[in-house]
Amino acid sequence: MSSSSGASARSDYSDIRGDDVGSLPLGDGSGEWSDAVNRLDKYLDNHERPELGAEWAQQQQARLIATDRSAREWADSTVLLTATASKTWPESDDLIPPITHYRRGITRTKEARAKALSRALSGSRWRAVRVFGAGEDGFLHVHVGVYVDEKVDVDRFDRWVRAHVDNSPLATDEAHDSGAVRIERVGDDNDGVTGLEGYLSKNALGLDTTGEREHGLGSAPIHRKRAGSVLRAVGADPVRYGRTSRD
Repeated sequence: MSSSSGASARSDYSDIRGDDVGSLPLGDGSGEWSDAVNRLDKYLDNHERPELGAEWAQQQQARLIATDRSAREWADSTVLLTATASKTWPESDDLIPPITHYRRGITRTKEARAKALSRALSGSRWRAVRVFGAGEDGFLHVHVGVYVDEKVDVDRFDRWVRAHVDNSPLATDEAHDSGAVRIERVGDDNDGVTGLEGYLSKNALGLDTTGEREHGLGSAPIHRKRAGSVLRAVGADPVRYGRTSRD
């Protein structure tokens, strides 16, 4: 991040807090964050089978369960990896526009993280599923759920954490010190699914079960709609399934 671009951006977004986060500029010149939420609502209401809508969410949940059950046939461990980014500019309390946060804080490290994961699991059979989560204010973070055919430990994924923290100007060591890597052994006592599947189904953006509708963002809380509006604005896939790999 260059100091000149950062300074000019900060001057536009200072002193926006709490309930006023909706008035934060989206970051792509298309208006405020609340405008993007309104566009998301119209999209969900006016399309027969919208992405992030109820039918889409049901299909994705079914696919997550099918992926999980297939992986249980060979997986010994599951891993949950989480990458976050600061929602304020370094050395400032000024909030970052959500699209800037997504691009510079989260997806900027996508390729580095993918390479690091492949290297960490070299020689293992594994499969990954990537989803997005939403903070209480609507800023995005990313989860990568991984099935592995052997017992693994946290240290094995340190290179994945470093790939994110070292390549994102908005990621900090403190935020990824604990909780960035969680590992469970695959057992037979989880009603046919792993704890990883349960976590992803509950937290993946768009697979929402809150509100009047059974699934989707249509009646989801505002912070999740804010996060969904960012994904819609940038055209990101809410869920991405990787192929089973043996590097």
